[in-house]
Amino acid sequence: MTSAEKEQFTASADNGSEKASKSRPDGNRVIPKDMLCGLGPCKPIAIQFCARMGIFVGAYSFCGLMTSVLSMYISSQITTIEKQYGLSSSQSGLLLSCNDIGFLLTTLLASYFARKVHIPRVLWLTVVVYGIAGIICSMAYFVSRDFVFEQAEHLSQILTARNASNNANYSVAQSVPSRQYPMCNRHHQTADVYSLPRNGSTCDVHGAETSFGVGEPNRYTHLAMAFIAVGMILQGLAKAPRYPFITTYVDDNVNKKNTAMYMGIISGVGIFGPAIAFSVGGLFSRHYVTLQDVPITPRHPAWIGAWWLGFVVFGLISIVISFPLLLFPRKLRPRPRGQKALKSDSGSTFQRAILDFLKCLFRLISNSVYMPLNASTCILLFAVAGMIAFGAKYLETQFFIPAWKANILLGMMNIVAASAGTIVGGLVVTKRKLSPVACTKMLLSVGCLSLVQVALGFVFGCGNADIVGFNTKSVDGATNGTCAESCGCDNNTYFPVCGADGSNYRSPCHAGCASYEGMSFGACTCSGGAASPGLCETTCGMLYPYLVNNVIGAFLGTLGMMPGFIVMLRSVSEGDKSMAVGFSSLMSTICGWFLGPIVFGKLIDTACVIWSASCSGKGACALYDNIDIRIKMHSYQLVPKAIAILLQVFVFIKARKKTDWSLTHDDAEAADREEGDVAEAMIDQQMDTYHPSSWKPDPIYKQVSNPSS
Repeated sequence: MTSAEKEQFTASADNGSEKASKSRPDGNRVIPKDMLCGLGPCKPIAIQFCARMGIFVGAYSFCGLMTSVLSMYISSQITTIEKQYGLSSSQSGLLLSCNDIGFLLTTLLASYFARKVHIPRVLWLTVVVYGIAGIICSMAYFVSRDFVFEQAEHLSQILTARNASNNANYSVAQSVPSRQYPMCNRHHQTADVYSLPRNGSTCDVHGAETSFGVGEPNRYTHLAMAFIAVGMILQGLAKAPRYPFITTYVDDNVNKKNTAMYMGIISGVGIFGPAIAFSVGGLFSRHYVTLQDVPITPRHPAWIGAWWLGFVVFGLISIVISFPLLLFPRKLRPRPRGQKALKSDSGSTFQRAILDFLKCLFRLISNSVYMPLNASTCILLFAVAGMIAFGAKYLETQFFIPAWKANILLGMMNIVAASAGTIVGGLVVTKRKLSPVACTKMLLSVGCLSLVQVALGFVFGCGNADIVGFNTKSVDGATNGTCAESCGCDNNTYFPVCGADGSNYRSPCHAGCASYEGMSFGACTCSGGAASPGLCETTCGMLYPYLVNNVIGAFLGTLGMMPGFIVMLRSVSEGDKSMAVGFSSLMSTICGWFLGPIVFGKLIDTACVIWSASCSGKGACALYDNIDIRIKMHSYQLVPKAIAILLQVFVFIKARKKTDWSLTHDDAEAADREEGDVAEAMIDQQMDTYHPSSWKPDPIYKQVSNPSS
């Protein structure tokens, strides 16, 4: 096709933008300008085949996937961030909730103006902001980079120190402060060892000092929290328009019966986000935070993974893949005849908008199906948010596994279950053409099964670790003080080791170790001659039964997403639809995503039995009571789910009596037939069957050159 013809195609589109519904003299229709792919005046013919919902859903799904990854990635690294900056679970829960602070600032306005903006371009902007927010979160590492490298260098120097002389009168404990290397030193009086200053100071420390200061607050703690908080707030600002905008764009541009299918695809792809975040986060956690080679393994108590790397990688990917969204048109098919285009009226625009906004809000609050359903969703998300935020931490604590393994297991679990549940739920609603009442039945069935699944979580767990020097006697039957009495061990230090006898010890000193040999401790008189850093691997066999149970729970939890979405969407009028989605997101955020991590973080802190601490204050928890945390965690999920089921029963009762559903499947098909006349059907056919090699623009220039024709 020649450049002149392309120019005439653009001219024809520009002419048709003002009178999009008028026919040309030859009977053909002009494709409106706001239905053409491109940016500004550049709308090449070669990309017009992209103006289809299937292609848009494909393009946005990848962007939505990356934003989902960035949202969940911090949850995969929460224990690592706590260790590096000495944060409690309450503080980390607050950081997670900063995402929702930004969301709350804009969500209602974003929902109300969904039909007044160019949705694909706003979605592009949100994805770019997500990427920038991820990079800002990573700045917490870069501003403290010098301190981290100093810590890593010191770690390498200490751990590569050897007792080269093999002199029985020499001990590493003589050359290294006890808080860094808590070794047994039988050649000094106990008083001499206890006189070593703790943390270089004589301050009063309320907690246990940990090796190399891991888990203790440092001079960069507050600055790092500030960077992560700003990044999370920006994520929330970008998250607000996503759901109401994508819902409005899809529902306005496809047959109503296909809304669930397309939304199911977008949600199904997006649900892979947590899986990718936890899986890739697990891989990054296997690399030391500075990306240097250090002489320790991920099971070492002083190990800190490269938590910041994912923010940079996924942030850059999000920015790059967002640009195709800029090219999609404002709409993909003509506006229904009963729906008038929005026009700006300078006289009463603001006052009318506020009045309409309040009226719409009142209609939603007084809706006897929408509000109880919304309340049940909020309560469910309250439980889900806490589980997602601290799920990896729970696996680490309950089953004594390193952070990278916990993240990978959670990632695999989400890939198998959560994505399958979302897609299956969408397909069931679409293929079976479930009515809103049938969707409420499906919600109730799924909820009852999910309640049983959560209750099984009380059974699948491990007991507390037996730690000599803390909560158990040594293997010889005497207290640990008998064996290591002459070592001068500091009971305010917590650096767990696994002895050759298979027992856990509070520190190398409590194991009677006097030297460091390669990657382990030697000359351990109380633990069978040797010990390795970290707690012993548990013999508890409940990890995989717990994971299987959680896979079932993730499937059930996501299976009910699409039926619940359809009930919510059809319980309100067409004009209130985007506002309903936004208001639901607002309430879910306030009561669920925002409060959940904060409340659950405080709940987890109550199960801590050993805190890391320094002169800077109390830091991260070093050891939890496993039984206590298991009971609290699953009670935290069980009670909200039971309340949500009661609300869903109420919704079902009201739904059976409701007659003013916005659109059923049969109504949707009839509406789709009525809103498209013959001319509009011709436009749809042109867009669906377009091929660049066969499509020809309307030859307006011939009419201009020969007016008499």
